[in-house]
Amino acid sequence: MKMKRNLLVELLETGEKVSLYSPRFEGEEYTEFEKFLLEYKNMEEFHRDLGVLFARLEEIKKNFAEDRYFRYEGSRSDRVRALPAKFLDSSRLRVYCIVISRKVVILGNGGVKTTATYQEDRHLKKCVETLQKIDFEIKMRENRKIIVIKGSQLEGELSFYIKTEEDNK
Repeated sequence: MKMKRNLLVELLETGEKVSLYSPRFEGEEYTEFEKFLLEYKNMEEFHRDLGVLFARLEEIKKNFAEDRYFRYEGSRSDRVRALPAKFLDSSRLRVYCIVISRKVVILGNGGVKTTATYQEDRHLKKCVETLQKIDFEIKMRENRKIIVIKGSQLEGELSFYIKTEEDNK
């Protein structure tokens, strides 16, 4: 069942070169990226994979969000990407994100990649589709100058509704 959910794109970490954001749905304690971290941080078998992801994020923060750091996901019309990049690192974990610009990245949720494509995994597909809807809304607001990028900051109305599938957990 589809439902409309309010979310806020929150600043997680600001930097001169790159700032990291993550969406948090109304009524939820954690952002999507924080939920990902909480899911895997205490699982011994994923410590190396998390290390790969954190190393990549540190490199992005130092050197800008260049295409080489991400693998393309989603469709040609959106800015949804995955970490880590296909050729730089190997990891069983994927974090999906929106690369707004070289200086602004919105980190979403993710999980263990066990299928050839994210579309074959219900959870990963939901992660990507949620970010696609957020990206669409942000693009509309950028076009109308409701959201603007100033350096490494997203400014403007960062709270809005999107339609999502209801979780059956």
